[in-house]
Amino acid sequence: MIIIPACTVVAGFWTLWLAASESGVDTNPDTVRRTAQIQVSSLEPDENAARQGLRGRVVIEAGSVLVEVMPSAGTVAPQLQLVHPIENSLDIAVDLRPDPRGWRGDVALAGKQAWHLRVVAADGSWRLVGRYRPGDTQVQLEPAVSTR
Repeated sequence: MIIIPACTVVAGFWTLWLAASESGVDTNPDTVRRTAQIQVSSLEPDENAARQGLRGRVVIEAGSVLVEVMPSAGTVAPQLQLVHPIENSLDIAVDLRPDPRGWRGDVALAGKQAWHLRVVAADGSWRLVGRYRPGDTQVQLEPAVSTR
């Protein structure tokens, strides 16, 4: 009879610890501003990408990925971010290098893990997002918002 109340107390303390800590439960890698009980994250990079008409795709190959951004996103390499859906300590930032078809990065994406993909300009001025699911060979990238 004492096990259920004890488990309830332990679960309550664990829940309080999760709510109060800066743990990996918050999967948004952006810097957020907290106003009262609301988290505010800037959508400006997404809006800029939509205004510029940027679209892209990630082609998954053995041991590497090819990132294509259309129309051209400039001459400075963007960064590919693999955002873990639950634990932010598992997020991966992939540096990209020029490739005749776009930008190439060395990362083995195939596996059992789903990822939120983000391609971000080196200066942070635009951002494209997509979702990788195990088995995908391509992921379409789009701005997170629309300017229509």
